[in-house]
Amino acid sequence: MKHVLFGRDSGEIADRIFEDEIDILIEMDSITADIICEVIMLKPAPIQVTWLGWDGSGIPSIDYCIADPYVLPDGAEEHYVEKIWRLPQTYLAVDGFELGVPTLRREDLGIPEDAIVYWSGQSSFKRYPETVQAQLQIIKAVPNSYFLIKGITDETSIQQFFLQVAADLGVEASRLRFLPDVALEAVYRANLAIADVVLDTYPYNGATTTLETLWMGIPLVTRVGEHFSSRNSYTMMVNAGITEGIAWNNDEYIDWGIRLGQEPELRRNVAWKLWKSRQTAPLWNAKTFTQEMEKAYQQMWQIYVNT
Repeated sequence: MKHVLFGRDSGEIADRIFEDEIDILIEMDSITADIICEVIMLKPAPIQVTWLGWDGSGIPSIDYCIADPYVLPDGAEEHYVEKIWRLPQTYLAVDGFELGVPTLRREDLGIPEDAIVYWSGQSSFKRYPETVQAQLQIIKAVPNSYFLIKGITDETSIQQFFLQVAADLGVEASRLRFLPDVALEAVYRANLAIADVVLDTYPYNGATTTLETLWMGIPLVTRVGEHFSSRNSYTMMVNAGITEGIAWNNDEYIDWGIRLGQEPELRRNVAWKLWKSRQTAPLWNAKTFTQEMEKAYQQMWQIYVNT
């Protein structure tokens, strides 16, 4: 029996790719869609590449995994079935984001204008207890600070979770705010302006949320791990021209969070570097990134025809 999804089956899709004589097939999220995994396994194209998904797929019929020197450094090869193809600077770049009209104001949330506002906006499956404890230790250590929490999740369970950890650490529940989702991404990005510091998740970092934070010029604290998903924010920060806020362990994560909350000059310096990076940094240079990606495809094809 063929697998059918939304009226399509993997054999039909693979046949169409083969008939269209696709030379290089780029799959962008195979691990989250069964039918895409099936198509890739059928090897309908001579060269198959994974890019921009969660990580390398582990599917033997994929030839290359697109990365860069930061998100997958030397030595990562032993963990991958695919050959790692590192672009010279960044595995991803965008020209920027559109902004909407913000819907959040401090006064509406009962937060004083002189308070330090921390923000964490991730899906619930990225919330790891040790990281949540570290985030709340930062809140506890920084006087007159508040923590804004949002993301795709069950509202009751995530509130109970954070409030329990806060109670265990002696952090007043009144310093936490749980924000509902907004319909438009442009409004979400505009609302980020309320934050002084964004606290990333670990071991599953932000991706789009990190790009949006950096584009808005807001300092970010991230912890770097050993695999793709725990190095996403790291490569984006380096390719945006900043190292402030990059932590290599839990203690450094807490220390950076406290410093960025307590040192306004440090926050201003990071924000200035991020605003300036819009004109110079690889992360915001989609044209150069596209040229590097095209060159990679050409080199992959040359390897194929010469083999």
